Amino acid sequence: LGAKYPVVGGPIRGPKAIAPPVVSSGTPGVSAMTYPSSTLRRYPQPAILPGLRSIGVARLRSIRLVGFGLIVAGGLVVLALVRYTGGTPNPLNHLGYLPVMVAAFIFGLPGGLLAAVYVGILLGPVAPALGLVGTHETLDVSIFRCAMLLVTGATTGALFDRVRNNLGALRSATIEAVERQQDGMVALARGAEAKDTDTGDHVVRVQAFSEELARMTGMDEGRAASIGWSAMLHDIGKLHVPDRILLKPGPLDREEWTIMQLHPVWGAEILAQGVGFEVARKIARWHHENFDGSGYPDGLTGEAIPLEARIVRITDAFDAMTHGRPYQASRPVDRALEEIDRFAGTQFDPELARLFVDRLAGDQSLVARLQRARRHEAGAWTPVPGPFAHAQREAVR
Repeated sequence: LGAKYPVVGGPIRGPKAIAPPVVSSGTPGVSAMTYPSSTLRRYPQPAILPGLRSIGVARLRSIRLVGFGLIVAGGLVVLALVRYTGGTPNPLNHLGYLPVMVAAFIFGLPGGLLAAVYVGILLGPVAPALGLVGTHETLDVSIFRCAMLLVTGATTGALFDRVRNNLGALRSATIEAVERQQDGMVALARGAEAKDTDTGDHVVRVQAFSEELARMTGMDEGRAASIGWSAMLHDIGKLHVPDRILLKPGPLDREEWTIMQLHPVWGAEILAQGVGFEVARKIARWHHENFDGSGYPDGLTGEAIPLEARIVRITDAFDAMTHGRPYQASRPVDRALEEIDRFAGTQFDPELARLFVDRLAGDQSLVARLQRARRHEAGAWTPVPGPFAHAQREAVR
């Protein structure tokens, strides 16, 4: 197992003779993933994809306002330099191309044309009309310079517009491809849950509870939604667990339990094949780790377990207790919360467990609302908004 499924923190407990199902590899093993210790703090908005971060409307307006000021000031500075170095002809006139290029970059073709006219008028008829110091050029020279500035502004602006359009199309295509991949992964997760539960709605409820618990820690909406979506994939590794083990009504024997303990490793291996599954991979790998180090597959302790996995450790256990499994009957919500509280500090992060228990014990309507989370209709799947949803809206805009 160590060669194909390297682990963090030590070998997987269990007989080495049990070989995992063959999973196509080609990407670095899960052991290459390292994560800093997590704390309960406010998280910044995560990047959508490397190289696909979009500029907000307010920031874009600020950039355009600053750019407009630079263009106006740049033209005036060039005019002052030309005038106070003797007037025209003057090689400093060529500095007039700089504000034109800046305008073409920020505002595209219209900006390049308008800036060319502005600079051409400043360096041409404005000086003699205002009687500025220095020698003056003839009208035909001013017209020729303005024409050259117009050609430069139009060409550069058109090229920048084309590059922007192509990048927008590439971003939209990339986002669509990633979301299709995510949709496929969630469908696989539902398939894994359908083997283990009656309806397959477990993953949706875990999503709802995980997102709510993430908000309780002070995370922003984007980060909390990302954890909620990724939590849906926590048990995707169960696709490799035989039905005779998943559906066994009684306790598992030693060999069966060893196989079951491998499903987090298989889940992380499956998610290693895609882009944008970093959070989901952490959750899949470590959502069965216990706070005191008694969990599996790596025996991590305390804050060495990623915060996302500690969140799902609680929400997954709570939903399993309140909805039952082939090996145990369901329990009332208050009994399940008592169990979460009793094992705080051993199985569960004590701070997260306290947040979860206090919040749900004091708001039964919230529990009812979260537990009603389910598929849109039996036999069909409605895509759940994930961490890429706002990027898609922005690309459309």
